[in-house]
Amino acid sequence: MTATRPFLLALLLFAAPALAQSPAMPFTYAQSIGTSSALIIGVNPTRRRIEFYNSSDTAKIAVCPTISRTATPTITCTVNGPGSITLLPYQSYRVDGVGQVPKVDSAWNAIASAPGAPLSIFEWE
Repeated sequence: MTATRPFLLALLLFAAPALAQSPAMPFTYAQSIGTSSALIIGVNPTRRRIEFYNSSDTAKIAVCPTISRTATPTITCTVNGPGSITLLPYQSYRVDGVGQVPKVDSAWNAIASAPGAPLSIFEWE
């Protein structure tokens, strides 16, 4: 029994780094969103995930990609508008890449219901 203890201890010590893996930290961008639709983050061909967080107490913020795969290739970003994702105060929205090579590489626009609304953007590559 004592002969197996050093073996088990060595096995646990070498296995520990594999158990301690964690996902990569995101790039974080703080934006102040106005009442006109504007670009908030550009194209990034290595982006795998993006998350938007409305940290405003009162303002609604809408985000939308700058292009679409439909017959109408552009989207007009409007609060509560078609093609836009409206975030209520303290709400977030995450977009993950799909497919063989998952990516969310398009640029994004945003607009707010009040000037100077704070928006946090988290981007994973």
